[in-house]
Amino acid sequence: MTSTAQHFEARPTTLRPTGPSGARPRPGRALEAADRGAWHATASFPPRPRNVARARQLTRTVLTAWGAAELVDSAELLMSELVTNALRYGRGSVSVSLTLAGGSLQLSVADYGRALPEPREAGEEETGGRGLAIVGALCTDWSVTTRLTGKTVSCRLEIDRRID
Repeated sequence: MTSTAQHFEARPTTLRPTGPSGARPRPGRALEAADRGAWHATASFPPRPRNVARARQLTRTVLTAWGAAELVDSAELLMSELVTNALRYGRGSVSVSLTLAGGSLQLSVADYGRALPEPREAGEEETGGRGLAIVGALCTDWSVTTRLTGKTVSCRLEIDRRID
Protein backbone atom coordinates (compact mmCIF):
# COMPACT_ATOMS: atom_id res chain seq x y z
CA MET A 1 0.00 0.00 0.00
CA THR A 2 1.37 3.38 -0.91
CA SER A 3 0.51 6.59 0.83
CA THR A 4 0.04 9.86 -0.89
CA ALA A 5 0.99 13.03 0.90
CA GLN A 6 -0.69 16.24 -0.09
CA HIS A 7 1.00 19.57 0.21
CA PHE A 8 -1.01 22.73 0.72
CA GLU A 9 0.51 26.11 0.27
CA ALA A 10 -0.76 28.86 2.52
CA ARG A 11 -1.53 32.04 0.66
CA PRO A 12 -2.79 35.30 2.06
CA THR A 13 -6.47 35.85 1.41
CA THR A 14 -8.48 38.97 1.08
CA LEU A 15 -11.39 39.05 3.50
CA ARG A 16 -14.65 40.07 1.91
CA PRO A 17 -17.60 41.48 3.84
CA THR A 18 -20.31 39.02 4.76
CA GLY A 19 -23.98 39.35 5.57
CA PRO A 20 -25.64 38.42 8.90
CA SER A 21 -25.68 34.76 7.89
CA GLY A 22 -21.91 34.75 7.33
CA ALA A 23 -22.33 34.29 3.59
CA ARG A 24 -20.78 36.65 1.11
CA PRO A 25 -23.21 38.83 -0.82
CA ARG A 26 -23.90 37.41 -4.27
CA PRO A 27 -24.75 39.79 -7.09
CA GLY A 28 -28.26 39.40 -8.41
CA ARG A 29 -29.48 37.28 -5.49
CA ALA A 30 -31.11 39.80 -3.16
CA LEU A 31 -33.36 42.24 -4.92
CA GLU A 32 -34.81 45.41 -3.53
CA ALA A 33 -38.59 45.24 -3.03
CA ALA A 34 -39.25 47.54 -5.98
CA ASP A 35 -37.11 45.39 -8.29
CA ARG A 36 -38.59 42.02 -7.40
CA GLY A 37 -41.27 41.89 -10.08
CA ALA A 38 -43.43 38.79 -9.73
CA TRP A 39 -42.12 35.46 -8.42
CA HIS A 40 -43.92 32.14 -8.09
CA ALA A 41 -42.97 28.75 -6.65
CA THR A 42 -44.98 25.56 -6.17
CA ALA A 43 -44.44 22.12 -4.68
CA SER A 44 -46.54 19.06 -3.84
CA PHE A 45 -46.08 16.70 -0.92
CA PRO A 46 -47.55 13.34 0.09
CA PRO A 47 -49.90 13.65 3.11
CA ARG A 48 -47.30 12.95 5.81
CA PRO A 49 -46.73 15.03 8.97
CA ARG A 50 -42.99 15.43 8.28
CA ASN A 51 -43.89 17.42 5.17
CA VAL A 52 -44.99 20.36 7.32
CA ALA A 53 -41.28 20.92 8.02
CA ARG A 54 -40.49 20.52 4.31
CA ALA A 55 -43.07 23.16 3.41
CA ARG A 56 -41.51 25.54 5.98
CA GLN A 57 -38.03 24.87 4.54
CA LEU A 58 -39.29 25.52 1.01
CA THR A 59 -40.80 28.80 2.22
CA ARG A 60 -37.52 29.89 3.86
CA THR A 61 -35.40 28.88 0.86
CA VAL A 62 -37.62 30.55 -1.74
CA LEU A 63 -38.07 33.82 0.14
CA THR A 64 -34.35 34.06 0.88
CA ALA A 65 -33.54 33.47 -2.81
CA TRP A 66 -36.05 36.15 -3.77
CA GLY A 67 -34.44 38.67 -1.42
CA ALA A 68 -37.49 38.75 0.85
CA ALA A 69 -35.88 37.48 4.05
CA GLU A 70 -37.94 39.95 6.09
CA LEU A 71 -41.01 37.80 5.38
CA VAL A 72 -39.50 34.43 6.35
CA ASP A 73 -40.58 34.16 10.01
CA SER A 74 -44.22 35.11 9.42
CA ALA A 75 -44.46 33.17 6.16
CA GLU A 76 -43.03 30.00 7.72
CA LEU A 77 -45.55 30.16 10.55
CA LEU A 78 -48.42 30.73 8.12
CA MET A 79 -47.30 27.92 5.81
CA SER A 80 -46.97 25.59 8.79
CA GLU A 81 -50.53 26.34 9.97
CA LEU A 82 -52.06 25.98 6.50
CA VAL A 83 -50.26 22.72 5.70
CA THR A 84 -51.08 21.28 9.14
CA ASN A 85 -54.77 22.05 8.56
CA ALA A 86 -54.64 20.45 5.09
CA LEU A 87 -53.08 17.30 6.53
CA ARG A 88 -55.43 17.15 9.50
CA TYR A 89 -58.73 17.95 7.79
CA GLY A 90 -58.06 17.42 4.08
CA ARG A 91 -57.35 14.38 1.95
CA GLY A 92 -54.63 13.32 -0.45
CA SER A 93 -51.46 15.13 -1.42
CA VAL A 94 -50.90 18.75 -0.43
CA SER A 95 -49.80 21.39 -2.92
CA VAL A 96 -48.26 24.65 -1.76
CA SER A 97 -47.55 27.81 -3.70
CA LEU A 98 -45.91 31.12 -2.93
CA THR A 99 -46.39 34.19 -5.09
CA LEU A 100 -44.53 37.44 -4.42
CA ALA A 101 -45.87 40.36 -6.43
CA GLY A 102 -46.99 43.93 -6.02
CA GLY A 103 -45.95 44.41 -2.40
CA SER A 104 -47.45 41.23 -0.97
CA LEU A 105 -46.81 37.52 -0.62
CA GLN A 106 -49.63 35.09 -1.27
CA LEU A 107 -49.40 31.63 0.30
CA SER A 108 -51.77 28.94 -0.95
CA VAL A 109 -52.25 25.34 0.19
CA ALA A 110 -54.47 22.92 -1.73
CA ASP A 111 -55.73 19.46 -0.79
CA TYR A 112 -58.37 17.04 -2.04
CA GLY A 113 -60.68 17.23 0.96
CA ARG A 114 -64.12 18.83 0.97
CA ALA A 115 -64.15 19.96 4.61
CA LEU A 116 -63.84 23.74 4.79
CA PRO A 117 -61.72 25.39 7.49
CA GLU A 118 -63.67 26.93 10.34
CA PRO A 119 -62.12 29.34 12.84
CA ARG A 120 -62.88 28.39 16.42
CA GLU A 121 -62.15 29.56 19.92
CA ALA A 122 -59.58 27.35 21.62
CA GLY A 123 -59.74 26.96 25.38
CA GLU A 124 -56.77 27.90 27.55
CA GLU A 125 -55.79 24.27 28.12
CA GLU A 126 -56.22 23.14 24.51
CA THR A 127 -53.05 22.48 22.52
CA GLY A 128 -54.66 23.07 19.11
CA GLY A 129 -57.37 25.11 17.49
CA ARG A 130 -55.50 28.41 17.10
CA GLY A 131 -54.21 27.99 13.54
CA LEU A 132 -56.77 30.09 11.71
CA ALA A 133 -56.66 32.72 14.46
CA ILE A 134 -52.90 33.01 13.84
CA VAL A 135 -53.50 33.21 10.09
CA GLY A 136 -56.11 35.92 10.59
CA ALA A 137 -53.83 37.91 12.92
CA LEU A 138 -50.81 37.88 10.59
CA CYS A 139 -52.50 38.29 7.21
CA THR A 140 -54.30 41.07 5.47
CA ASP A 141 -56.90 38.52 4.42
CA TRP A 142 -57.42 34.82 3.88
CA SER A 143 -59.85 32.89 1.73
CA VAL A 144 -61.00 29.43 0.67
CA THR A 145 -61.61 28.47 -2.95
CA THR A 146 -63.55 25.27 -3.51
CA ARG A 147 -62.73 23.13 -6.52
CA LEU A 148 -64.33 20.02 -7.99
CA THR A 149 -61.49 18.02 -6.46
CA GLY A 150 -60.97 19.79 -3.13
CA LYS A 151 -60.11 23.25 -1.90
CA THR A 152 -57.35 25.85 -1.74
CA VAL A 153 -56.78 28.00 1.34
CA SER A 154 -54.88 31.22 0.60
CA CYS A 155 -53.65 34.14 2.64
CA ARG A 156 -51.88 37.39 1.82
CA LEU A 157 -48.98 38.83 3.78
CA GLU A 158 -48.13 42.47 3.10
CA ILE A 159 -44.50 43.54 2.69
CA ASP A 160 -43.53 46.16 5.26
CA ARG A 161 -42.67 49.27 3.25
CA ARG A 162 -41.65 51.50 6.18
CA ILE A 163 -38.51 53.56 5.66
CA ASP A 164 -36.26 53.84 8.70
